[in-house]
Amino acid sequence: MGFSRIDGVESVTLSIQKRIGADIIPLAEGVQRVLEEARKKVPQGVKFTVTRDRSEDVRMMVKDLENNILSGLVLVVLVLVLFMGRAPSMIVAMAIPMSMLISFAIIQMIGLTLNMIVLFSLIMALGMLVDNAIVIVENIYRHLELGYGRIAAAMKGTSEVAWPIITSTATTIAAFAPLLFWPGIMGDFMKYMPLTLIITLSSSLFVAMVISPTICSLMAKTKKKHKAEGFFVKGYRRLLNLVIHHRTVTLSLAILLLIGTVTLYGKFKTGVELFPGRDPSNGVINIRSPQGTNIYQSNALAYQVERRVEKFRGDIKHLVTTVGSSGGRSMIFGGSAGGPHMANLVLTFHDFEKRQRPSVMVLEDIRRSLIGFSGAEIKIEKARHGPPTGSPVTVRVIGEDFKILQRLSEKIRRMIADVPGIINLRSDFETARPELAFRINRRRALLLGIDTATVGNFLKTAIFGRKVGIYRQFKDEYDITIRLPEYQRVSIDDLLRLRVPNQAGKPIPLSSLGKFTYTGGYGTIRHVGDDRVVTIKADNAEGTLSTKVLAAVQEKLKQLNMPDGYRIQYAGEKEQQDEAKAFLSKAFVIALLLIVMILVAQFNTLSIPLIIMTTVMLSMIGVATGLMIFQMPFGIIMTGVGVISLSGVVVNNAIVLLAYTRQLQRQGMELIAAVIQAGATRLRPVLLTATTTILGLIPMATGISFDFHIMEFAWKSESSQWWASMAIVVIFGLAFATILTLLVVPALYVSLYRGAQWFGLAGDLRDDSGGMIPAPQRR
Repeated sequence: MGFSRIDGVESVTLSIQKRIGADIIPLAEGVQRVLEEARKKVPQGVKFTVTRDRSEDVRMMVKDLENNILSGLVLVVLVLVLFMGRAPSMIVAMAIPMSMLISFAIIQMIGLTLNMIVLFSLIMALGMLVDNAIVIVENIYRHLELGYGRIAAAMKGTSEVAWPIITSTATTIAAFAPLLFWPGIMGDFMKYMPLTLIITLSSSLFVAMVISPTICSLMAKTKKKHKAEGFFVKGYRRLLNLVIHHRTVTLSLAILLLIGTVTLYGKFKTGVELFPGRDPSNGVINIRSPQGTNIYQSNALAYQVERRVEKFRGDIKHLVTTVGSSGGRSMIFGGSAGGPHMANLVLTFHDFEKRQRPSVMVLEDIRRSLIGFSGAEIKIEKARHGPPTGSPVTVRVIGEDFKILQRLSEKIRRMIADVPGIINLRSDFETARPELAFRINRRRALLLGIDTATVGNFLKTAIFGRKVGIYRQFKDEYDITIRLPEYQRVSIDDLLRLRVPNQAGKPIPLSSLGKFTYTGGYGTIRHVGDDRVVTIKADNAEGTLSTKVLAAVQEKLKQLNMPDGYRIQYAGEKEQQDEAKAFLSKAFVIALLLIVMILVAQFNTLSIPLIIMTTVMLSMIGVATGLMIFQMPFGIIMTGVGVISLSGVVVNNAIVLLAYTRQLQRQGMELIAAVIQAGATRLRPVLLTATTTILGLIPMATGISFDFHIMEFAWKSESSQWWASMAIVVIFGLAFATILTLLVVPALYVSLYRGAQWFGLAGDLRDDSGGMIPAPQRR
């Protein structure tokens, strides 16, 4: 039995769950068709209201991400046209749809679904898809300007940069590869990202190496005269020359900037979080009365809460109340409330773009309005997104005696109740649950040939039922359960008339074996492993970081003296955070080692890879700056994955730059002249590859995009709440790393050669093929 209301009107709530692996879109469409048919058949006045449709979330997310992809694509193409000209930019831009088509084919072949993670991964890869094509097409057009024919320019231009772009793509893939082995729930949630990025980047390499040169050989226009360098390139030449001749100052300033930024970020204390917060589409008010409270009292309490929430109805689309037990499974869908002493109110907020104020503010106002509510424990929480992580504050008290556990848990609750930012403090320990126990007269039962186990199993089957089989219909399975009819198990007198068979098969009246008594007992006995445990949980208030609240709780509980044999364990979100931090730290180290190994194989030396890896350190300046500017905490998952991604992306420009420098040296050019010429020649592709990657992520970082479905600008994006921190990390890290790479890497390279010459080791710096690069002349 239970009660259900929607917006204050009596109702029946039906929750529909999809099977694992099923597509929610056709399922929701099928349900809507059934509802349309049902509306034609029911009496007038009966209404069907869909209060929660997860397929709408999926459609919104897909639409949101589609707009971000197309907006990013437009920005990328505009930049290509602006800086490369119409013809080469169109050839480069063709790499995007071709790479996407190949990627989609592979994604479908391996059985991946088009989920939120895959879609964001495509956005993240969008700007990188053209990186290889930019370098190759730009180099082909450079050879056309030098007087080569189309075919010769395509062949020479491609072969000249083939290994550098293969290496740069391999380093990016190497950065994502360790994430494929992410264990646990987080790994199941995030594994789609590295897999999708590896597929798309590999596809873009194939397009850049095979398709783009082919198109250039057919469509590119031959240019006989080499264009004069522009003002920007000339300015870069002068700046680079100045930097190289004052390289000690340049390197010192770069080191000081890195130290200063990291120090400032440490003092700024933006904090740490596991997952970014989102403005929720739903909220839940859980009402838990003492054990034994009947369903009518619980319903009355739910009515009181409804009346207090009524003044916030302008911010709420639907309010669904469920009291007692029902057939649903998920509270967020208005399902099972978990017993007659429990109730919940599910709040469905307006669509994200239609909200007059953030839904978290509405929940906070509702929480304040329910302060002092008596008769039940009230918990107000927002719907959680992403993988399940547990409560931000989860304190387990572990021991043997439940009376001591109860005393300790109550003491802990009192100690941490006044911690700033803590809300929804509750314990899972329930006492004084009324029970109806059957006390067996063991002597009489022994004389009648019946043991206590037989009596217990008989009563359990009679009252609660026993599963005796499974009925299958198509793909569905239903349990077959036997128990007494309801009219034979509603009163004690009915039960006492039951007859229990003894060992000889003779039926013995239950009344002859003992009597029923009312007792009190524990509500629930919980274990973790073999240990008895009582868990105290709490959430963090909006605007406070869960890590700071948990740290304050831990500091408070250091004062608690635990008896022998009893201990405290922190679980929930902290467990997931510690596991994610440990894995991502290992993944970052492994990614760096893989990148160094690839670079060593490319350059046949260890010194050049170490120079290139300085770009990873330089990118941290941008990471810290971006987080401080946008006042974002360091997200263990999103920011951590962003930093690992960045480590593979930022080295690409240094690879292209130094590879060409060494090529010029092999042709006999003097060291500093080769460094400056390589910088000037590779300036445009380096800036373009970085710019396209950044522009592809700007819609996701800002939430601003063009809605191609209704052909107008969208100024808010629900999905960007989730992905903005990762996008900002990549944008700022890549921007700072690119600028500093163009200045610091050449200066460091020259310093390395000067040092090698000074110690007589210049001959040990081999070229890519193992041959000796001519020793530099002093200058």
